[in-house]
Amino acid sequence: MDIAPTPSHETSNGHAERRAAVDAITRASDVKWWFDGRGASEPELWAAVERSNADAVLARPAELERLTTAKQRIAYVTDGSELPGLARDIWVLTPEEELRVRAKAAGHHAGLLLEVSDLERGLPRGVEVCERGDDFVVVDIEHATYIPYELLLAKTEGRKTRILRSVPIKDLDGRVDDVHQSLNAFATLERGVGVLFRTRDPRAIESLARNVSHGRSVVTPLAPARVVEVLHTGLGHRVCVDTTSMMSAEEGMLIGSTGWGGLFVCSENHYLPHMNLREFRVNAGAVHSYVWGMNDQILYLSEMKAGSEVLCVDVHGNSRAVTVGRAKIERRPMVCIRARVSLEDVAGATRSAIEERLAAAVRVTPDGEKIAAEPQDCVYVNAFLQNDWHVRVMGADGKVRHSTLLAPGDELLAHVEVPGRHTGLKVTEHIVEK
Repeated sequence: MDIAPTPSHETSNGHAERRAAVDAITRASDVKWWFDGRGASEPELWAAVERSNADAVLARPAELERLTTAKQRIAYVTDGSELPGLARDIWVLTPEEELRVRAKAAGHHAGLLLEVSDLERGLPRGVEVCERGDDFVVVDIEHATYIPYELLLAKTEGRKTRILRSVPIKDLDGRVDDVHQSLNAFATLERGVGVLFRTRDPRAIESLARNVSHGRSVVTPLAPARVVEVLHTGLGHRVCVDTTSMMSAEEGMLIGSTGWGGLFVCSENHYLPHMNLREFRVNAGAVHSYVWGMNDQILYLSEMKAGSEVLCVDVHGNSRAVTVGRAKIERRPMVCIRARVSLEDVAGATRSAIEERLAAAVRVTPDGEKIAAEPQDCVYVNAFLQNDWHVRVMGADGKVRHSTLLAPGDELLAHVEVPGRHTGLKVTEHIVEK
């Protein structure tokens, strides 16, 4: 019999706070960055910008006239004579309040560039601008602190104003690379501030774009998987993956023995009568197992170490990257859970690829004869987990299941894809995994 917690106001609030924290992290992963292209003329640089996920490019009005881009154009205006010739769809950034007012009156989205060298005297101006609800404001603070931006974010709560920080930060030049300066800005107060990114290195553009794409939330297809076999396999080495993030009761990781996919193994957010919760942990499975990561990569659980990144997924398939803080490998009794996913429940492209692999066997098999000992209209996945009541997997109905109580016929949540990996990266090759 499952042991359920006694509901309490404290427990309910705790889960709500953790859920809010997770939601905030996801929101922060979608903040924007702009490229500061003032004075830049290198074709390779602009080509990298155009390929990137930068949302906008900033240049002087005369430079914009020569620029072909599909991104939002922003003119850096310092002279009133530059305003009349700007197309209405061009935004305006200016260090002058009077020019911002004129640009706004002319129908442009407009904002101020504020350079702050003395926080005590300069920051109040930033607070004033943020509170009044401008379209955007770029705040260039030369100190490597994010506390002022936390204050500015608090002042824009519920307002449309977009806050960006100039990168590179002056007093971090040569100490912290520009990309990591930007990533730190994105995480400010969980909501994040945008970045006005200035570089002349195409590789920096590519790196920042890759990291932004890596951090943004993605959707990982999940499907119901019916348990066909439960095997108690004796002692083995299992891995607990402890992350630097809090996970919610609806979140976990995808764990499987083959590249065909894995089962949804829950985070330790569910009641235990004898110990505290470990909301940062997934008791993930045997050392040989795959764990799914971002950008279509999978890794071995045995490879997990401080600094590794893995995918955290919720019951709806919403996924985010989390960083491993520690991996614990210990000998424990293990159980193998084998399940099958009907092709009808597999996403279109993956389903087509699987059906294509089966087509040859179907063509050469006489009518009325079996193609194989097991049904071929499905995909089989399995996971080796610690054989203990406290290790949970997610049911297809969104309710958690204890690994020790599973039986054939139970339905779980799983992720399915076509196998073929080299050092965790997807490759096109013939491969058989059982």
